Amino acid sequence: MKALAVVAVAVIPVLAACSDSEPQGPAVPSTEAPQENVSHGPFFPQCGGISDEEVGAVTEIPGLVNTAKTSVGCQWLSGGSILGPHISFSWFRGSPIGRERKTMELSRTSVEDLNIEGHDGFIGINEDPDPKIGVNLCEIGIQFDDDFIEWSVSYAQPPFPDACEVAKELTRQSIVNSK
Repeated sequence: MKALAVVAVAVIPVLAACSDSEPQGPAVPSTEAPQENVSHGPFFPQCGGISDEEVGAVTEIPGLVNTAKTSVGCQWLSGGSILGPHISFSWFRGSPIGRERKTMELSRTSVEDLNIEGHDGFIGINEDPDPKIGVNLCEIGIQFDDDFIEWSVSYAQPPFPDACEVAKELTRQSIVNSK
């Protein structure tokens, strides 16, 4: 009988917490703010308009697998493993490129201005402390009105081609393929 009373005392507050008659607390305001005067850039086809075969050829990574494919981004991994090189394309609509550049400035060895096919942006470079590896990560962001695209090329083990030349070529091809 005492055990039944203990269970009842423990269950009643739980059931009361589920009641619809209790106030639910203050209303949370919406985080959506209307965007005024937003000017979008060109349309980028899926994966920046670059096929898996083209990404494999430009990066010189054998067994490259597209492991994530959405309307605004793609990711390729060697053999599908997260332990090897990473290649990614992202398209940011109505998003400030300056915030991405600031993140790069805090996390990369260097960040510089860049222009590809007449479009301005930045290139973020990460140089491995081991001089045998050198530049193993290169990310490029290019602005299009209130949008931007970003290509990221990261290699794991040498030998590999110049990560920044690879990122520049993938970015150039995406710009050419945009509509």
